[in-house]
Amino acid sequence: MSDNKIQDQIKALIVEKVLVGVDPAEISNDSELVAELGLDSIQIIGLIGGLEEEFDIVLEDDDLDFELFSTINNLAKLVKGKL
Repeated sequence: MSDNKIQDQIKALIVEKVLVGVDPAEISNDSELVAELGLDSIQIIGLIGGLEEEFDIVLEDDDLDFELFSTINNLAKLVKGKL
């Protein structure tokens, strides 16, 4: 699966489950999920569950590093590594 496809799926997941009503075009691949988009800990937990379901992966405790969840690009790298 290509990086762009993974990034697009993550953006779609964020606007569907976490930031309902936000246009995916407003989210860049370098947007800071916490600092710019305002995701809180509850939303991050929802995002983790959504990623596991969407990509049929399991995120281990070691994967739950703040840096990995900082941007769409970092999440895409994490997901691609799990696929």
